[in-house]
Amino acid sequence: MAAWRFSMREITGVRPEGDFGAVFFDGACVLTSPNALSAANEAAATWTAAPHTGTVTLPNGDDMPAGVTSFASGEGSSFFVMSTPSVWQAGGVRGDPLDLDAMMVFVLLHEGSHVAQMATYGRRVGALAESHHLPEDFNDDSMQRRFEETPAFTASILRETDLFVEAAGAADDAEALRLAREARAMMRARAARHFVADLAYYAEAEALFLAFEGSGQWAGYRWLIHPQGMALEPDLARRAAMRSRWWSQNEGLAIALTLDRLGPANWHDVAFGDGGQTLLDMLDATLAQN
Repeated sequence: MAAWRFSMREITGVRPEGDFGAVFFDGACVLTSPNALSAANEAAATWTAAPHTGTVTLPNGDDMPAGVTSFASGEGSSFFVMSTPSVWQAGGVRGDPLDLDAMMVFVLLHEGSHVAQMATYGRRVGALAESHHLPEDFNDDSMQRRFEETPAFTASILRETDLFVEAAGAADDAEALRLAREARAMMRARAARHFVADLAYYAEAEALFLAFEGSGQWAGYRWLIHPQGMALEPDLARRAAMRSRWWSQNEGLAIALTLDRLGPANWHDVAFGDGGQTLLDMLDATLAQN
């Protein structure tokens, strides 16, 4: 929670509208708070502790098994759920190249940021799903599950991500712009080829989920490199942040790092604020201006 409040002040600038809940649990006990992620300081947060017998009841009334988990939900009231390190250790989860505690703070910062974005990007995802009659489990991984067996699609995603990483670390801005433009052109060509007919909605969905996941990964990454966070070298922090197997997290972070390099300087105020633009919107404007 200290890392979350530090991130709110120094990194993301998240300003939650009203309270939203948090649920943490280990193998025997569940801690619930209506305001831990929106409280200005530790003293203002209120907590309730109770035993559990393997099942945890969430703020929306759903029950879930007390296993390895971390997620944000906007169903009914917005809330965040996470099991503690002892549960993750028992589940065999490793944080390499980070220790497990540091990796779990990274995950909390990522998922917690989503709660603050439910009213912006989340609302747009909901409207997209409703207008296209998408299934209830439609989420940031749906595109990957749909296309990961398509070799050309997968190859393009991986190359785009590499190009954005190279752009973020390029020796000069001209090279950074060239690499970013090449990556963006590949994205457009991939969309033109695959997001057609009844799959055209994926163009909007991809932009929204790259914004969600990219900004979430960025929040954790910035804590990893911050002198008052983990103070890691940027390259190590990036590799730790991009250990995910999910396309949207890796490419989203790569785009966010490209925005860090090329601007606008306040892009994260939009991503964690009114959500008026996606990361791709801001990247396109940056490339057009240069």
